[in-house]
This record gives sequence, C-alpha cells and structure tokens, in this order.
Amino acid sequence: MKAQIIVLNWNGREMTANCLHSLLGMRAAELSVTVIDNGSSDGSVEFLRNQFPEIEVLPQGRNLGFAAGCNVGMKRALQTGTEFILLVNNDTEVDPDMLAELLREAEKDPSAAMVSPKILYFDLPDRIWWAGGRYNLWHGIPSHIGRRSKDEGQFDEPRSIDWATGCVLLLRSQALSEVGLFDERLFGNGEDLDLSLRLRRANWRIRYAPRAKVWHKEGVDYRRNVGEYVRTFTFTRNLLWIMHKHATRAQWLTFAPQFVPFLLIITAQRARHGDMRSVKAVWEGVRAYFEMRHDPDLLALPPELIRTTLPSVVEHMPKAIPSSASSSVSRN
Repeated sequence: MKAQIIVLNWNGREMTANCLHSLLGMRAAELSVTVIDNGSSDGSVEFLRNQFPEIEVLPQGRNLGFAAGCNVGMKRALQTGTEFILLVNNDTEVDPDMLAELLREAEKDPSAAMVSPKILYFDLPDRIWWAGGRYNLWHGIPSHIGRRSKDEGQFDEPRSIDWATGCVLLLRSQALSEVGLFDERLFGNGEDLDLSLRLRRANWRIRYAPRAKVWHKEGVDYRRNVGEYVRTFTFTRNLLWIMHKHATRAQWLTFAPQFVPFLLIITAQRARHGDMRSVKAVWEGVRAYFEMRHDPDLLALPPELIRTTLPSVVEHMPKAIPSSASSSVSRN
C-alpha cells in the first residue's frame, strides 16, 4: 500500500464525517483510512462505523492526546508495510488531488521525510493558514509562513522548510522507523515541531508542496472539548520542553530574552479579550515545565485533560494547575 491515512477523532463526529467525505473523494488509486477515536462520549464510534463501513474505526477508551493517539495509528500503519502515512486533522477538508500532490513531491526527493501542503482557512478560503514553517533554536518560537495573508500565488513554489505542521502531514515510514514517532510527553501541541527537529538532525528533509491544498477549521476541537485555556497552557509548556530537548546552553541564552516578552504579549492579548483563564494558563504552563524538569516521570496537565485520562495516569501527574481553575468548560 502506498499511503495509510490516519484521522484522530475526539467528540467531533459530524466534523470528522465531513473530513472523511473529502478524503474519500480524493483522486487516488487506493485509499485506506483509519480513525483513531480518543475516548469520545458523543457516540462517534457507532456513528462513524455506520456512516463509513469501509473505514476502520479504533476506539481507545480514553483521551490519549494528539501525540499518543496519532502514534497508535502510525504504529499500526508501520506494521502493514505502508510506504507513507498521511496524518489528517478531523477539522480539515482536502482538495481531491491533495494526496497525489504530496506523494509526487515525496517521490521527487527520497530524502524528504515530511511533506506539508498549503493550508487555507476554511471560513476564509482565499487566506493562508500555512505555507510552511520557520523555526530555529536561537529564537525558539515557531511561526507559520504567510499566515493570514491573501493567497495570490506568492507561496506557490515547492521548497524545503524548517518544520511541518501535524494538521495535515505526509510522513515517510522509513524515516519514522529510524527516528521514532511523536513524543507522547507533549500530549498535544508541538509534537510536530519536535519530530521535525529530530528528523532534520538525522539528515532528513522537510518539504512544502503548494499544489496540495487543505482547508482548516482552526482550533475547533480544542475549543469545543476543553477551551482555549488548555491550548494556551500546552503551547507554553511545550515550547519550553522542546528547547529542553534540543537547545544548547548558548541557544537558551538567546531564547530567554525573547521568550519572556513573547509571553507578556500573549498575556496582554488574552487579557484584552477578557480571557483571564488563558492569562493564568500562560504562567501555569511555565510552572508545569519546571515541574517536568524536576521529575521527568511526571506529565503536568490541566484538569480538563486529566479528567479524560485513566485514573492510573492521573495518580502520577503533578498538580500543575490549581484546583480553582478546574471549572467546567464546553467540550472541544
């Protein structure tokens, strides 16, 4: 099989169904799709099995997080001997030629471990969400090329990029077998950046294929399931953890003076929108990072995520978030 498609679902059955319809509409000789269900409570498993009998749905019984959930699907795909794995967020819809274009770029360059499409906003289909990623450890803050700019063909040349987003991503199985899968300690947010860095260190390349197009409903899952607060927390914590894994002391010296003002900007933005939970989450994410540094066996997560994991996991987690912050939020 040329490519195995992996879609992660968590309480998003209608959105996942729309994504699957677009995937099954792709022009490809053979399509094999697996949905990994992260402990949904909205009847997703039965719904998707009934709607898509040709698709394999694997329920996990709990929320593994994005990293571990994708790893379940990728491990299974690697066991089948597939040459490529395509990760697709359930909050996307794809162009019929998307997979063919990604494969074309990967086959042109045998050193390409990752191939990333052009991603546009679903509600603003002429606006760019992603045209590749920039990152270096001296700065330590990842960015999207072209974000929010109008798509006028200015990013229509294939090229190598610093990192690839896990939103929609073609991965070469050979490269994954060499460097490993997502770091599950990150849970969600930044696992794609970490994997990109590990692959580049192993002399693999990351490519951008602009003729492969995707439309993205940004952040819908997080906001519905746990709220923007949790995404802010994991973003802050994981940026620091990635630096901890990859940066030299000299790179920390240039990163720290930029990171603190960056956090202050995020704090001000959240406060301006009246989102005081996210204001707290910025600094709680920093604290959680230091707790993880103190005890590498601990995984600091906020209550909204802890409640969706197994009790045996919860018992070993540090209290990175004050209990006063655990009021209920709408599901992502």
